[in-house]
Amino acid sequence: MTRTAARRPFHRSGLGVLTSVLAVGLIAAGCTSGVEDPVASSSASDAGGVSGASDGGGGTVVLEPSDGGTGQATVEVSSDPYPVTPAPEGFEPPAACTGEGAYLTEVGSPSTPDLPERGGESLSIEATSIDGDKAVLSATVDGGTRAIEPAAIGETVSIEDQWTISVTSVCGDTDQVEFDLID
Repeated sequence: MTRTAARRPFHRSGLGVLTSVLAVGLIAAGCTSGVEDPVASSSASDAGGVSGASDGGGGTVVLEPSDGGTGQATVEVSSDPYPVTPAPEGFEPPAACTGEGAYLTEVGSPSTPDLPERGGESLSIEATSIDGDKAVLSATVDGGTRAIEPAAIGETVSIEDQWTISVTSVCGDTDQVEFDLID
């Protein structure tokens, strides 16, 4: 009696399957232009949607195709304002326009004197407007400007975990805001 070897079923190794899948993917990628459909990208951003990823801090990152048709994207980043910490319980704010702050900013002008550099970065505070008893401020750290939530006398703002300011005077008559650097 002659024995014939039983045929074994053909099994590809995991590496062989992976190589085949990667080869097909590379071929498919080579057949596309690499440019996204501008209608799909702009419709997501025009509708207020997010066509990208969130930075986890409430800001939005939107990716849109560039003008050159090269397949590269431009990135637009918007950030939430720096949050304000309310004054302590029972705090009685002094009169407005006290002139007691170490730093002064007028609407449309950066703060004086210059704030100290920290970690190799510089900070400038600017009053954008005054709304009743609240100062509408912005912080510029090394050229990047970000809004600060409206702040009243006695409230504090932490900026980039390097500076903490406390609003000491909000004077609507002269469009001036004074603050102290407390940390």
